[in-house]
Amino acid sequence: MNNKDISPINNANKAHFRNVEGPIFIGRTWTEYIKMFNLDPENIADEKILDCAAGASSFTAMMSKKGFDIKAVDIIYNETPEALSAKCKEHLELLIEGLKSVDHFVWGFFSNIEDLKKQRNKACREFIDDYRKYKGQRYIGADLKSLPFKNNSFSIVLCSHLLFIYDHRLDYNFHLNAIKEMLRVSSNELRIYPLVKNRGKKSEFVKKIINDLTDVDVEIVKVDYEFRKGGNEMLRIVK
Repeated sequence: MNNKDISPINNANKAHFRNVEGPIFIGRTWTEYIKMFNLDPENIADEKILDCAAGASSFTAMMSKKGFDIKAVDIIYNETPEALSAKCKEHLELLIEGLKSVDHFVWGFFSNIEDLKKQRNKACREFIDDYRKYKGQRYIGADLKSLPFKNNSFSIVLCSHLLFIYDHRLDYNFHLNAIKEMLRVSSNELRIYPLVKNRGKKSEFVKKIINDLTDVDVEIVKVDYEFRKGGNEMLRIVK
């Protein structure tokens, strides 16, 4: 994915992000990933995993420490650790301010805003520490539309908080082509979360994707995670 693919944010509920280019870059925790993608660590111990448009997630860092074979891809991984650390802190502060003015979030995984800030800061630090050591190895700077991997390189591909949630800024062709490219590098399955955007409204692209992907099995799966209201489902695509 290239930043030029995404238009500037223009949404009344996201006024705090009006100067942010591209998706918001914040530290999502590895335990969030486990829940929002219905992952059982025991069942995926021998799998090769790719996190696409991974941002500042600590998933790759923490799972690698536990012995998992995992890589992360993001267009922004060409930047320095210092630049990404500053971006993560800036975007988290913008998120915290934005959350104070909206009510379409579920406080469960995070008990409150302070808990969210604490966990997301920790995730960002874990990501930056690992990125500093393994930039170019575990963390690959690449465009989502042209992944630098051979066919069937990974058994499980994950895509978090990019597709569907940004359907007002990324058109349908981008969604379809990105999904086809992620399926190309997967030997087994692709999981995408979430399927909703603002106020729990499911993206209209979800149904179109299901209808257009005729050579794979596609299902909507309930997950044990919800932060955005209605955001308790993922799309699971199996080759």
